[in-house]
Amino acid sequence: MHEQSTPRKIPRRLLIQAVSAGLCGAIATFLPGCSLGVMFGKMVMGEPLVPADFRTMTGEDLTKGKHTVLVVCKAPNYVDEDNSTLSYDLIDGVTRRMKLNGVQVVNPDQVASWVDEHGGVGIDPTELAEEFNPDYVVVIEVQSFSYREPNSPKLLRGQAAGYVRAYEVLEVDGHYRVNNVFVREFNSKYPKHQPLQEEQRSEIVFQKEYMDRFCDALAQKFYDHRPGTDF
Repeated sequence: MHEQSTPRKIPRRLLIQAVSAGLCGAIATFLPGCSLGVMFGKMVMGEPLVPADFRTMTGEDLTKGKHTVLVVCKAPNYVDEDNSTLSYDLIDGVTRRMKLNGVQVVNPDQVASWVDEHGGVGIDPTELAEEFNPDYVVVIEVQSFSYREPNSPKLLRGQAAGYVRAYEVLEVDGHYRVNNVFVREFNSKYPKHQPLQEEQRSEIVFQKEYMDRFCDALAQKFYDHRPGTDF
């Protein structure tokens, strides 16, 4: 007599995957038009990531952890006088967002301390390269910055303009050299359509909200991100 073989139990996880795949395929087949199929795909898989500007321009994916990045900020005196913590807030905010997204970074506190010791004026990427030995130096050049609508001091609107540059650090014959490999202009405004009355939002809350958004927009130039998160 032959022993009757026991049916092999299929793992529940595989059953769920198979059913989900079949259901997705069936729904996509019956959905009219490509756009609805794409919409359904986004519902199931989520929005595709937007490639980082830096990766698009240089071909380097900083989230692989192979390169160390140093972030520094410089602004003219008239900007710093009105926003005394601006440079540190940007160095800290952008660096920490990079780190959270897999980029290897130089400690922002050490960079800010170095900037303070050197007066914060005329930042030279080569000197930073010699001090910290990163693979890239990212310089945020703020040309204008304000939390208020021009000529309307009671209206809140964050505005900033300037450039983001990235320098590749090279060591040649024992000396450090930097090569500008990336540049992007930024011109941000929040809210876009109309400013806020002071009664609608406290100044402290608004400043934090705008700084968070501004740091997001700058940092996302260096790692892939979901669409709709920049501004």
